[in-house]
Amino acid sequence: MPLITIRDLTIGFRGPPLLDGVSCIIEPGQRIGLLGRNGSGKTTLLKMLSGEVEPDRGEITFAPGIRLALLQQDVPHDVVGRVRDVVATGATHLDDGESSAWRATQRVEQVLARMELPADTEFATLSSGMKRRVLLGRALASEPDVLLLDEPTNHLDVDSITWLEGFLARSSVTLVFVTHDRMFLRKLSSRILEIDRGRLFDWSCDYDTFLRRKEEALAAEEKQNALFDKRLAEEEVWIRQGVK
Repeated sequence: MPLITIRDLTIGFRGPPLLDGVSCIIEPGQRIGLLGRNGSGKTTLLKMLSGEVEPDRGEITFAPGIRLALLQQDVPHDVVGRVRDVVATGATHLDDGESSAWRATQRVEQVLARMELPADTEFATLSSGMKRRVLLGRALASEPDVLLLDEPTNHLDVDSITWLEGFLARSSVTLVFVTHDRMFLRKLSSRILEIDRGRLFDWSCDYDTFLRRKEEALAAEEKQNALFDKRLAEEEVWIRQGVK
């Protein structure tokens, strides 16, 4: 059963559509790299999936009981407290009874240990990269079925990026992520979705295969355009000569 079904989704913010009637299905376990030029609508699509932005038209249907978590590009200014407390806010939905409270506490401790986070350090004193790591921990503490990542390697050093790649590769969570980091795409993506001029193209392949197919598609388009230009030029000559 699909985790997420997108049907005829359109949004334009009172201007030309960023997304114009796009549709797709997201299945469990997929690791989807979301590509497109700057301003094409990648972040907007993530925010629509997380419920932060409403589409102009169309619908997004979720599997019953599904949980999503979003790691935004920028670190919010309102996050305060110790690292343990910040991570724990992601597990609040698990804490609705004595046994659930124990489960939430265990979940938080597991995330802190697995992500090697300084539990008792004040969040405000951390580097930008470590803050992002803590916010990822908060997202994972919610036990999401789908993890939405917007430029997850921003502000991270090489060692942190390597750790994140390995961590996510071992995780069973379904990923939808936006990144300009080609190595990150290459190592993690099992499927590529590309936004181009309001349309959503499903390449259904890894990043290297996408690059090859994209190059072939562009070459075919260029050839077709050249043929069109040639025919147009021939017709223009015929028109200028007049009918004989």
